[in-house]
Amino acid sequence: MGSECKGHHQVQDDEAGGPGAIAPFVAKTFHMVSDPATDGVVRWGGASNTFLVLDPAAFSDLLLPSYFKHRNFASFVRQLNTYGFRKVDPDSWEFAHESFLRGQAKLLPLIVRKKKKAGARGELCEEEEEVRGTIRAVQRLRDERKGMEEELQAMDRRLRAAENRPGQMMAFLGKLADDPGVVLRAMVAKKEELSAAAGGGKDSSSPQKRRRIIGAEAGRGGAVSAADAAESRAVPFPFSALGQVFY
Repeated sequence: MGSECKGHHQVQDDEAGGPGAIAPFVAKTFHMVSDPATDGVVRWGGASNTFLVLDPAAFSDLLLPSYFKHRNFASFVRQLNTYGFRKVDPDSWEFAHESFLRGQAKLLPLIVRKKKKAGARGELCEEEEEVRGTIRAVQRLRDERKGMEEELQAMDRRLRAAENRPGQMMAFLGKLADDPGVVLRAMVAKKEELSAAAGGGKDSSSPQKRRRIIGAEAGRGGAVSAADAAESRAVPFPFSALGQVFY
């Protein structure tokens, strides 16, 4: 859309000619809203003096082609404006006209297209801004839908991770059964790392040598001193496969 405020896409409906005639656009819209089969997409409001488009995407894909031979929701909204309909709530697609009432088809001839002067640039610019607002609202709905899809994908990933944990646990237990000393060696190594990070490790014995001795004892099934065992129990060691901390 340029700065010259050129007209946007319009629904091509011919005005009915005589007095008391119903404009084709108005008649089609009334029939579409009144049809119970379309209530999941568009329906009358609670007070029967408004109508709501509940699903703009389905409305554009399914209903507009059937009634108006196009899929342009913004064009439909613009056409409503030309017939004097107003948007009731800025956050929902609810529209009203004083002569567009449920069960009151006799009032439809009162709904006529607004009269405009040819070349009224100010009015055209105002219409263009309304169309832009409609397009922005449609884009916002699409963004919200995309956000919901991303959230569902994240939930699916978390669910799959939870389903994999039993298998990881069984694999860990199988490894533990094959090598019982793996836990003790890992706990001692973790303690030495923590001691070194805290500036400790001033014991005259070599950490590497101590690790080899304890590992050898555990591998042979030999006894470990009570002091070493008590010391090891005090060292936390995380096992991601089990999702908890052993002491």
